[in-house]
Amino acid sequence: MIIHFTLNGAPQELTVNPGENVQKLLFNMGMHSVRNSDDGFGFAGSDAIIFNGNIVNASLLIAAQLEKADIRTAESLGKWNELSLVQQAMVDVGVVQSGYNDPAAALIITDLLDRIAAPTREEIDDALSGLFSRDAGWQQYYQVIELAVARKNNPQATIDIAPTFRDDLEVIGKHYPKTDAAKMVQAKPCYVEDRVTADACVIKMLRSPHAHALITHLDVSKAEALPGVVHVITHLNCPDIYYTPGGQSAPEPSPLDRRMFGKKMRHVGDRVAAVVAESEEIALEALKLIDVEYEVLKPVMSIDEAMAEDAPVVHDEPVVYVAGAPDTLEDDNSHAAQRGEHMIINFPIGSRPRKNIAASIHGHIGDMDKGFADADVIIERTYNSTQA
Repeated sequence: MIIHFTLNGAPQELTVNPGENVQKLLFNMGMHSVRNSDDGFGFAGSDAIIFNGNIVNASLLIAAQLEKADIRTAESLGKWNELSLVQQAMVDVGVVQSGYNDPAAALIITDLLDRIAAPTREEIDDALSGLFSRDAGWQQYYQVIELAVARKNNPQATIDIAPTFRDDLEVIGKHYPKTDAAKMVQAKPCYVEDRVTADACVIKMLRSPHAHALITHLDVSKAEALPGVVHVITHLNCPDIYYTPGGQSAPEPSPLDRRMFGKKMRHVGDRVAAVVAESEEIALEALKLIDVEYEVLKPVMSIDEAMAEDAPVVHDEPVVYVAGAPDTLEDDNSHAAQRGEHMIINFPIGSRPRKNIAASIHGHIGDMDKGFADADVIIERTYNSTQA
């Protein structure tokens, strides 16, 4: 299908699949401000564009809908070496952190100020309601709009952004713009996805359908034989390097308990194999050709289950200490599962893998029993979170 539309003021003519996702289409056209941070579900707002005068999430559109449409992205703001009024305000206020959805925020705020010269907080909240931001609060966005509105009349205008501390120090306790904030808010190349070349291969993952299982059979020969498949990676040929999914500054305190691929599956969606291919279609077809069998184990579905005396051991492999190994280590490892895999602990941090405890520390301040006894109200609740 051939479509015609206007993108940031320039006419476009493209041959497309009518059902192609517009976020992907625009991103591949170099509109890196139209980012995918929610797997196309359209709730995060980082893919915001102005579609025929309205803010719309590009992931929710298909290519056929672009016919005769007028599209604006954050690339239309400012100039290559000059930030727009809103972009500069975002940098000065310090709202730019991860930067991933900041171009979308700049576009949304610009659209708001184009429609309403001095928006109320309710109008600001409504405009930003489609933007899911985890690294900034509404207060910073209120300040961005306050500063941008002030600079419409006085380009040198400033506002009180944050208090300063310690006059005897030059940097600590002072407000400074983030070093890379300008290129982030302009959607200049700053992430790996921004540097992917047109001839890059595609990687797709085969994932475990089981919460707890062992791979007993794995045959990737048919997938490897498929034309266009470059490589297939599994626990049998991946680098024997261990890491932690947590990640702190060195020296890393968390147990290094993961390889790129392992023989044991520890959650639904755990990695079984990766196919590297010349196209997404080939990679997806190759995944169907991988033959895998599992020994399904009893899963651990909650903290309470993990703490039970007879709980399945999630990490039952031998442990290697870099420093401070306990006297019982040799005996503990004699009961470990021997699959050619191990766990590395850099130094003691209260890890008890056989009890499903990655790390532990004990301590208290004051008399807890007295605190409960003296309390006017005692509230006991259970909270559930999707993330640790």
